[in-house]
Amino acid sequence: MLTVGVLLVIVAAAAALGVWRVLGNAPEEVSLAEAVEDAEMAQDEPATATPSSATAPADGDAASETGGTDGAGTDESDSTASAETGVSDTDEDVAPEIAVTSTAELAGTWAVDAETGEFTLEDATGSFAGFRVDEELASVGAFTAVGRTGDVSGTLEIADEHVTSAEIAVDLTTLQTDDRRRDSAVQRALGTSQHQTATFVLTGELQIEGAVESGEPVSFAAPGDLTVNGITQPVVVDIEAQLVGSVIAVVGSVEITFADFDVTVPQVPVVLSAEDHGIMEFQLLFRRP
Repeated sequence: MLTVGVLLVIVAAAAALGVWRVLGNAPEEVSLAEAVEDAEMAQDEPATATPSSATAPADGDAASETGGTDGAGTDESDSTASAETGVSDTDEDVAPEIAVTSTAELAGTWAVDAETGEFTLEDATGSFAGFRVDEELASVGAFTAVGRTGDVSGTLEIADEHVTSAEIAVDLTTLQTDDRRRDSAVQRALGTSQHQTATFVLTGELQIEGAVESGEPVSFAAPGDLTVNGITQPVVVDIEAQLVGSVIAVVGSVEITFADFDVTVPQVPVVLSAEDHGIMEFQLLFRRP
């Protein structure tokens, strides 16, 4: 009987240690330094910026625009021009992006690059968004639950040394945490069966004068409308950004109260309690589309 009791204690201790080892390694908060490192690595990768409003034409539409299939309707002058210059369409597609060297060159549309880098909960190296919530876990104690997804899209517009508009969309159905039970609870709490996407829309311009020439990071308090669970609330997001070659690295965070979005704090058996508020955070790499 004593042997069985000792064995149970050992098993319980090992299980608790295993839980702590898994749950104790919550991803760090987003930081501009990490985003800049990812942007530096992205310089050698092909551009994969994907604006949320972009739609690819159907095969039939593409064929009709070129005058048919099997090469019919090809512009002979285009072929001649390519032959004379020695530059093929393929060469143009893989041409490296040119680094921006002045604030004026920032003008135009930039899109979230959701393909560069890799996404894992523990070590995301591209664009991602998610949340952080403080919890109290049985047999573990204080813990910060983190959920993230790499399914992010959107664009920002720059003109006259200002960010004039920005809209970011996040697919909440692909949020991942360290525990599948928590994943299911989060999906129910966020009402993703009816409201799959969360969005942030900038409602005020952000001045970026001198940001490129100085080579230093810039900070903003960005006002906007945040929509979660079909409910829109005004927020002010703390943002840091830095231009790295041909990529704009951006990180941001804002504290939100779940009740403001009709979200009930998700519960799972191991969670004794959880805060009624949390941090929404993101790391985004922007390229020209």
